[in-house]
Order: sequence, then C-alpha cells, then structure tokens
Amino acid sequence: MAGAPRGELLSFGAFQAACPAGYDYGYSGGLRSLREREFPQLRGITYLDHAGSTLFPESLLKAFTDDLRNNIYGNPHSQNISSKLTYDTIEHVRYRILQHFHTSADDYTIIFTSGCTAALKLVAEAFPWIPEGTKQPSSRFCYLTDSHTSVVGMRGITASMNVLSVPIKPKEILLSEKNRLPAEEQNCTTPHLFSYPAQSNFSGTKYPLSWIQDIKSGKLCPIKIPGKWFILLDAASYVSSSPLDLGVHQADFIPISFYKIFGFPTGLGALLVNNRIAPLLKKTYFGGGTAAAYLAGEDFYYPRKSIAERFEDGTVSFLDIIALKHGFDVLEKLTGGMEKIKQHTFALAHYTYTVLSTLKYANGAPVVRIYSDTDFSNPDVQGPIINFNVLDENGEVVGFSQVDKMANLYNIHFRTGCFCNTGACQMHLGLSNEDIQRNLQVTEWPVGNQGLLYDRNWMVVNQNGVCVTQKQEPSLCLVNPSIDLKKKVMVIQAEGMDPISVPLEEDTGKEAVICESKVCSHRVKTYDCGERTADWFSLFLGRPCRLIRQSSDIKDRSHQKNTKGLASATNISLSLVNEAQYLLINATSIMQLKEHVSARLEEPLEIEELIRRFRANLVISAPESFEEEEWAEISIGALRFQVVGPCSRCQIICIDQQSGERNKEFLQSLSAARGKKTNFGIYLMNQPLHSSFPDILLVGSQVLPVLKENTEIQPPTSSEEKCSG
Repeated sequence: MAGAPRGELLSFGAFQAACPAGYDYGYSGGLRSLREREFPQLRGITYLDHAGSTLFPESLLKAFTDDLRNNIYGNPHSQNISSKLTYDTIEHVRYRILQHFHTSADDYTIIFTSGCTAALKLVAEAFPWIPEGTKQPSSRFCYLTDSHTSVVGMRGITASMNVLSVPIKPKEILLSEKNRLPAEEQNCTTPHLFSYPAQSNFSGTKYPLSWIQDIKSGKLCPIKIPGKWFILLDAASYVSSSPLDLGVHQADFIPISFYKIFGFPTGLGALLVNNRIAPLLKKTYFGGGTAAAYLAGEDFYYPRKSIAERFEDGTVSFLDIIALKHGFDVLEKLTGGMEKIKQHTFALAHYTYTVLSTLKYANGAPVVRIYSDTDFSNPDVQGPIINFNVLDENGEVVGFSQVDKMANLYNIHFRTGCFCNTGACQMHLGLSNEDIQRNLQVTEWPVGNQGLLYDRNWMVVNQNGVCVTQKQEPSLCLVNPSIDLKKKVMVIQAEGMDPISVPLEEDTGKEAVICESKVCSHRVKTYDCGERTADWFSLFLGRPCRLIRQSSDIKDRSHQKNTKGLASATNISLSLVNEAQYLLINATSIMQLKEHVSARLEEPLEIEELIRRFRANLVISAPESFEEEEWAEISIGALRFQVVGPCSRCQIICIDQQSGERNKEFLQSLSAARGKKTNFGIYLMNQPLHSSFPDILLVGSQVLPVLKENTEIQPPTSSEEKCSG
C-alpha cells in the first residue's frame, strides 16, 4: 500500500498526537494497567463491537457477587425483611438511573423491561392512540427511517389499532418548518408520536436533541397534521458512550438497554416515561404485582397507583437490577463518568477514521469505503461507530463474510453484515425499496414440470393477444413481481402505482377467458387474469394491454427437440420462454465481460447491473470464466440438467433493468468481446431423477458439471426470433 509510512501512521504516538488538545487519553493515563486488571479476557484480542455489547469489567462482577454472598434478597412482592431489602435496593437503583440522566422522580418514572425492544413494544401498546374512523382527528406514528428495526416494528402494533404509520427521512425533518400549522389548528389535542434515534446504530450520526423541544413546541413538525406531538427518543446506542441530560432534553419516552452501558447484566432494560404523559398510558393485560385489586369471577380490575408497578408485569429481574447499582459505582470509579467515556471513544473513532481514510493500494485506489454523514471532527454530532466496506484494487466490494474470516484469523472482533437498520443501509448504499425486496434472501425454491415453480408463467399481451416484450415496452422492466408462497399470491408493484395481487391458484372455471396467444412465434393456450389487472397494466404502460397466464393443463408447448434423448424420453413442457426451462449465467464470466464492456463504454459498471441485464433464472459462480460453454450437463443438489445450447443475445441486454433506458453499446460490446458472437449464458432442461428427494433448488448448492465430448455447443435448431434476454 502507498501513502504515509504505515508504521508511523499506525503508531501509538501518532494516535496520541491526533487526540484533541488538553485531552488526557485513557482515563488519567492508566489505560494499559486498567485493561490488564479489569479486562484480562482481552489478552491477544482486539474487540471492536462495543456498540453491539459492552464488555463488563472484573470489578463489576466481583462487587456484584460479593453483594449476593453477603445479603439475602427475597421476592420484592413479599413483606419480610429480605424482601424489604430487595424492594428498597430496587428503589435506590431507580434513583441512580434518574441521577445518571440528570433528572429526578418529579419528572420521570422508571419502568423496568427485558430490554430496549420490550420498552418500545410497551410504548406502542400503551400510547393513547386515536384510531382512524372515529369522530376525532386520528393519531399518527412517525419514525425516522434511520431507526432500529425494533422502532420500525412498532408499526405492526399501530396498524392493528388502525393507526397510520409515516416514515420520515432525516432531510425531511430539516425541511419540516414548512409543515407548521396555522394558529387555529394548533389547539387540537390528538396525540401523535414521533420516534428518532439519539445516535444511529448504523453510522454513529447523532441527531439533534434540540428536535425534542422544537417538535413539541411546533417549530418543527414531522408531518402537517393537527394535534399534539410526543417524542420517543431511542437512546440505546447513544447512552452507551455519551451523557444524556433529561433535565434539558425532556423527551416523553426514553428506552434503554443496560448491557449497552455496563456490559452486564443482559436481558434488562428500562423505559423512562415523562410523568406528564404517564397517566395517559393505557393497559389491557395485567400481570402479577400490577393489580391493587381484581376479581377472578367477573371483569373487575383496579391497577396500582404507581406507574412503574402498573406496567412491570410479574416479578422484576431483581438480582439483575441490583447489579446495576454496582454498574454505576464501577463506571464512575474507573472512568470518571460518561463525558470522559464520550471523549475517549470519540478519540479512538476519530483516529481510526483518519487511518482508514488514508489507506490506499499501490494503484492509488482506496482500501475502504466509509459510510458516514460527518468527517468525525465533532463528538457532539458523531458517535464512535464506523461503518465501512472493504474494497479490492479494482474498487469492487469484498464480501463481508470474507472480511469477517480474515479478521478472525487475527483475533479482531467486529460486527459484519447490514444489521438492524435497513433504512440507514438503504440511505448510505443508495438501495431502492425494490433492491431490498429483490435481494430478500430466498434460500430455496420448488421446481415444477416447466422449471422453477411459477417462473415465466405470465405475460403481458396487446389488444390482439400478442406478447408485449421489453423490445416494444422497455418500461416493463420497472414492474416488480414477487411470489408469496404462504399467501399464494403474486404481488405486482411499480413506482407510482398501488400494488396489485394475482392469485397463484389457477382460475380456469367458467368465468375464465381461455385464449390462444403468441409468444416468440409459438402459440400457447392461456387464460386472462381479469379486468382489474388489465386496467393496472394499461394505466402503467399507457396503452391497452392485459395480463394472461399459461394454462398448465395444456401441453401444446411440449419441447419437441431431440436433445440426446432428453425430450423424447420425458416429454418436457415449457413455460412462456423461448428455448428452455432455465437460463444459466456464470458470475465469473460476468466479471471478465465487465472489463471489456467498461473499457468500451468508458464508465464503471456494477456486477449486479450486468447480472440484471442478462435476466437469468440461475446464477452460479464457477472457477473459470466461460467454462460453462464446455458443459454437456450439470447436477445441482439432487437435480440434473441437460445443456441445450448457448443463449444468443438480443437487444434486451441494452436495457437498464432499473431505469428502462436503452444503450445499444451493450450489445455491440458483447459482440466485440466475444469475437463477433452475442452468446452469453447457456440453456438448460431439467432431467428428473425419480428419486425420493423433493424437487427443490437450494441457494449455495454445489454445481457438478459433466464436460461435453466436442468443444463447441451448437445452438438449438430454430428459425424463430430469440426472445430470451
């Protein structure tokens, strides 16, 4: 790697020099001895997943176990001496928590939960929502798209209560002053809830705590709707390394998980509830310890007066709560408090960011791509989280599993993958909703008589019943169908259109319109999918058209070619395809082709873009590029496939499958790269094994090829125009 000398750049002295002026690195300079004394398990290990789970120090564990050895802690719902000790200690811990966040019992109540997620669920269930359809204006649940999964998941509960959820992008909040209501509409009391993270668990971005007061006062407004806004501040990531002053920033709900702060205990969190809204919270279920009185024989229940006792169903995890007391003691003793932790962790993050940003390959290409909204210059707007991809010398992303394996070789522990924050992942990686849906990992799929089950069973036709392809309508690539096997529907989506569903169960009854259609000069028996679907496609494409489906009980499209006895032996039928049941491409061949096409187009190309252009239903990764053209047959798991021939490409590969735009250079580049041919990929037909194994294709299955005797596969004998992309 080029650039500054690595030894100098990565030296401890360089790190100390990079720390802010006047900052005493390492808690009074004793970090090395502190690490050896308090974290002996770290010997030889570089632990970089503090945001995932803080490591607990030895002195915390010792203080807690000594406490348990010296005291008897009984169930706090009893009245004996040991139970009274437990109750009083729990109340002291509540005080310590409030003190830690610079507030008091006058303003906030602590409700213990099993973690931050349970606290968020409690808010969704107990918030005083006003549903749609009442005489009053209805409530809204708004959340920042850069939110943890557990926040987004609250919309499932609100939906069951007939309350609408509205995702808000970070930039939309900054522009939300335009949503301010007229004075006459500001007296509405309908409660709305806005949730946002104090710190993004994806990028470490710290969102302004000033939003709390700005939204509650009406200065900012997530959406333009009359009502009163309450704020849920997801503080789980933030409070692990930063102080939070609730005396200044008075959010209504603050969920936290304590292992993020102390490392121990796990499975314990809390919801801090502002006392102004606490009496408005609703509850249906009541567990042990929450009832002042109730009758088993009739519907009578009277809750306890204390908000905490009303919502802490059953016996709280009292020994774990007692451990928190020692957590606060040890944290303050070892570090001096959260402000010092904030400065220390940010100094580490700033230095690491600087080093990673500087690393280059010999050709000048960067080693990593960092996903951040800041330049790591200010701990008030950036937390100690660095999210990045490792790149190769050509700028291609190295898979996270490979990075993880290499890190493990050197005892480096960090978190990999796109974790618990899809919204931020989309925002930073530029992924559309359709990208996420397409990349939903389907690990297996059934195989039918005509190929992959439900694959290429539908087509769009014009008013004359003739197939409409992307050659005539490139915008067809913008239609995104997805199969839901559980619900037995195909959901069809396109930008600007409401989704529509088509049943997977065939409708060939009296009302079904049976017709004969043409696809690639073949005549096929089909049935019409109805007026509603026809109207959807006609509106989207701006021309009269219909969606039709092949009728599975019609065998007019039996494959008649004699391919080494395969077709004649099994009478294989085809779906609405041109040549064969399957079209296979090799990702390694794509990589080689990418270099030729990129050079000709004089612009970089993404591998995924090329894969989409070639529209295969099987994508494999072979050791050598274009070795698939030497195969006679292959086995994938328990299934065997006969190679029918190469796929000769047409102009459909010139269509960008995400935008619908044409670029004729792609076909010309393919021809130039392949010696005046436009072959890419191979056709396959399934050869059933008649075994006890189910006909299922599994992602990740090994591909075992059998080489053909001659060196060149001849294309199928066909004078018809090719329709496969």
